[in-house]
Formats: sequence, C-alpha cells, structure tokens
Amino acid sequence: MSKENTYPLIESDELQPLQFVFISKGLRDIIKIVEYFYTHDIEGKRVFNLGFGDYNIDNDSVIDDESTNNGDAYKVFNTVLNTIPLFFQINPNDLLIVRGSDSKTLFIDKCRATCTKNCDELCKKSHRRITIYCNYINKNYNQLCLEYEFWGGISTPNAQTEFEQYLPHNVYDTVLLKKIKH
Repeated sequence: MSKENTYPLIESDELQPLQFVFISKGLRDIIKIVEYFYTHDIEGKRVFNLGFGDYNIDNDSVIDDESTNNGDAYKVFNTVLNTIPLFFQINPNDLLIVRGSDSKTLFIDKCRATCTKNCDELCKKSHRRITIYCNYINKNYNQLCLEYEFWGGISTPNAQTEFEQYLPHNVYDTVLLKKIKH
C-alpha cells in the first residue's frame, strides 16, 4: 500500500467496530469513515468486513451505497487502502473480507427502480466497488503477495460464498485476505 497521496487518518477510540475517519477535500469537505466490524468465524479465525462510506452526521451512520463524486477518488481510495495495514497491526491473526455495497441485492433492487441505463437481467451499476479493489489487487498482485494471502469469493444462488485461491483477472464479488507472518 502506498502512503503517498492519502489523507491523514484519525483512529476512533471505540473497540467495535474499529474505525478510521478522514476528510475528503475535493470539491467540498466530506467526512469519510472506514470501519472494520466482526462478521463471523471461518475455521477458528475471526473475519472482519471492511466498510467504507460518507459519515451522516444527522443520524450517526455511514452511507456506503452512494458515490459523492468529490473529485478526489484516487486519494480517497488510497487512504482506504492504507487502513488495511493498520487493521492487521491490531488484528494480526484475523481475516479481512471486502465486498462492494453495490453487489448487494438491496442495491440492485433500488437501482432497478430508478434505472437510467436500460439494464437487462444484469444491473450495469452493480459490482463496481469490488471491481475497483480487484483491479488494484490484479495490478499489484506480486508485490501484495509478499505481505498478504488472498482468496476470491463467488456468491452462490443460496446466498453463500465459495472461495478459491485468488487468481488475478478472475471475476470475484468478494475478496478475503490475511496477513502473512514473517
């Protein structure tokens, strides 16, 4: 992960979920939250989800299903990526799962209700977020594999996820990773 072209982070004092806060300073100032929350166990290891979005001060929540188009997408993305090593410093034995909020059925149903892209069966706006993460992994795979082990996940019709060793350029809707101990 590159520490260049990122925003300063503030770590939340709360234990669960682990949160990092920063301000996107693009066209306007937007408070962003990166949060890691426990979801379940896999083979005796705790799994945490990486969540990210805009902070809604009115109801103290994270909005993760909208794009703010603030003009600083790369800097925001790099800042989110730079929280991953911090997560593993605190949770070195745990697993991290990354999914796009735009891959959820609820997002796709909401999108279909106001669709402007004349989508057929497949929503053209879905899976964009996980695709961004996968593209980053694909581009930097050899370097990232020095520090992390990756699995790609594919959702099944019964709402389960089947994982395989990550293969660059395969299509996944979930990525699971762990820190390699040196």
